[in-house]
Amino acid sequence: MDAEQADLPSLVAKRRAQMTNAPRWYALECCEGKDKEVYARLAALGFEVWRPTVVVRSMRRWRGKRTATGERIKVYAPVFGRYLFVHVEMGDSVRYAVLEQPGVHSWLCWAGSDEPATIADELIEHYRRFNHKPVEVAIVFAVGDTVRALHGPLVGHEGEVTRVDSRGVVCAELTIFGRPTPVIFPVGHVELVEHGRRPPIERDVKQRPRKRA
Repeated sequence: MDAEQADLPSLVAKRRAQMTNAPRWYALECCEGKDKEVYARLAALGFEVWRPTVVVRSMRRWRGKRTATGERIKVYAPVFGRYLFVHVEMGDSVRYAVLEQPGVHSWLCWAGSDEPATIADELIEHYRRFNHKPVEVAIVFAVGDTVRALHGPLVGHEGEVTRVDSRGVVCAELTIFGRPTPVIFPVGHVELVEHGRRPPIERDVKQRPRKRA
């Protein structure tokens, strides 16, 4: 028994090393409008990439200018805007190899550092099970706003918005286990708690000179 207890720290250290070297999920931010190209390029290179999409509308594509018949096609939109999820064993070679790809902006990193932040497996599984449907956003979030998670394992957690995608996807920093953690939320997964500070509105009013007495 004493031998087993003495060997316990080494087993724990070995387990942590295995967890560190195991593939984890990471979020990759692409340049605006380049997420589909980056997804195809990384998939062709052998990376496990996830880019969920949702049908936003269906349209008819005509076969000719004067024909009245055609085929109906579906138009897809990414659920997480310009963000992709990559399942990879992170290392310096992989990290910089991905960053050098055309259309890639940056990895989503821990707050205050340049270390790519890991995405919890439970959060990825929740997003995969969630039935994504187009959602109309009534409130436009801005950087500095405080939001609250409405779905998934992080429901009830609050954080400050750090980035907002043009499609309404929100990236917020939530305090999890005492550490600021960036989390990406699709449209409709967060609610506004409090507006952040807004820059003052400059009035375009010319000051008239005062009349001298």
